[in-house]
Amino acid sequence: MNDFFSQQLTEPIPWFGLTHILLLIGFITTLIFLWILGPKLGGKPYEKWIRYLMIGLAILFEFRVFEDRILNGSIFRIPLCGIALYGLFFAIAFKKEKVYNIFYFYAFGTLLTYLFFDTQWGLDRWNGWTYFGAHAMIGWFAVYGYRVLGYTPKKKDLYQSIGLLAIYALISGYAFYRFGGSDELFLFHAPADFMNFLLNIHHLFYLIIFCFLAFLLILLMYLPIYLAERKKHEATSLNLVEG
Repeated sequence: MNDFFSQQLTEPIPWFGLTHILLLIGFITTLIFLWILGPKLGGKPYEKWIRYLMIGLAILFEFRVFEDRILNGSIFRIPLCGIALYGLFFAIAFKKEKVYNIFYFYAFGTLLTYLFFDTQWGLDRWNGWTYFGAHAMIGWFAVYGYRVLGYTPKKKDLYQSIGLLAIYALISGYAFYRFGGSDELFLFHAPADFMNFLLNIHHLFYLIIFCFLAFLLILLMYLPIYLAERKKHEATSLNLVEG
């Protein structure tokens, strides 16, 4: 048990090995499960207890990182996944729809993390479980807000989300350039080794491609909501015509 909670590194999880594949399948399955059952939970008396359980899990998984990154660091050293987790945590815990509508678009990072994680911890250490658990909470909060609580981000929220992220990226990038430390938004360092060839071409070229990919992923976050809302609208229109 002491080894499980120790800070000593062991063998990390290899990319796309059996453990990694099972983690991916498990995470995606839970998202689908929550997406399907979500509307059945909305408005039920026991819904708040499920929400409290998710809030408790988020605190359990993230508290050690919160101590190190926030209490002992700077808010401008928070990675995008951290921004998404803290924003969605606040929105779900206190039922703030406007906050959810902004931070929802940053949740794409959780799937990228599961695909190309950068943790040195394996699942034989608590840090490994908290790493994947905290990132899973981002996806669960994102689906929960829309499917259970009925929060629906609009195009206006999408544009505001992009604008706020751009401002934060400028401050975070300046902080790294001026004072050093950690480049949490990967503005100066590629998030995965296979992207280093972009840096080798030119840093500005890498930055343009990286920002374009981030912009594209944020737009893709809007796609499932757009399709779901379009389907609802079509069903409502059809019922009105038949009625």
